[in-house]
This record gives sequence, structure tokens and C-alpha cells, in this order.
Amino acid sequence: MRSTILVSTAIAVLTALSGCVTPAPTPVPTPTMSLENDWLLYSGTDSLGDLVQGDEGAIRMTIADNKINGQICNSWGGDIAIDGSRITFGPLYSTEMYCETPKGIMDRESRFLSDLALVTTIELVDGKLHLSGGGVDLEFGGSY
Repeated sequence: MRSTILVSTAIAVLTALSGCVTPAPTPVPTPTMSLENDWLLYSGTDSLGDLVQGDEGAIRMTIADNKINGQICNSWGGDIAIDGSRITFGPLYSTEMYCETPKGIMDRESRFLSDLALVTTIELVDGKLHLSGGGVDLEFGGSY
């Protein structure tokens, strides 16, 4: 009988004390900028050096609905799959116009589209989009 009273007393004390414990706050998710946006290449390097040459011939792209597209001289695009920080590109299409200006635009366009095939990582840091992999490092700013 005495052990029943002790157990009952212990349960009563624990129940009373549990009402004094403040529950842990529910974590609030931190808002993040979406990868789906219009992007302008601010800096980029590959095995041949810099891709960005001032404002002329800017490289722009859009990510939306598991697709990527843009225009340099030609319009281009294709499917993408993003899983965490991993990105894979489906086959890219491109129109076949020729542009004379700015100087070197066709070479830069060809390099950029070839570089995308090497990219394996996508990150969004401080509002900047980073694509990298295979010796390619591309940094974009949002909403051109």
C-alpha cells in the first residue's frame, strides 16, 4: 500500500511540474529566393578564361517549370532537373542565326552552351545563382 501511495504522489508531482515546462518554439522556415527567375551572367570562367566582357553580348537566361532558356545571339533552351544542389541538363536546342556584333559573340555563345553540359552544381547564395562543375564557374544576378 505504501508503494502505491509513493507512486501516486510521484505521478501527481510530475504532472504538476510538466505544466511548468514551456514547450520548445516551433521553428519558422526561412524564406528563400526561388531559383525560378530571370538571370544575368555577372561573372563566368571556364578552361578558356573569362566569359563576361562588359555589357555587350550579355548572357541572359530564365529558369522556370523545369526548363532553362535564354538568348545570347541565338535563342536556346532545354529541360533541367534540380535535386538539392545537383543540376542536370537535358539536350539543349539552339537557333542557328549568325551575329557579327559584338565582336566574339558567336564564340562566347558556343562556349557558354558547351559549359552548361559540364555544370553539375547549382546554389543560391545571397541572391546570386552559382552554377559550377567540370572547371566551369558561372555567377548570375537575378531579374535582369
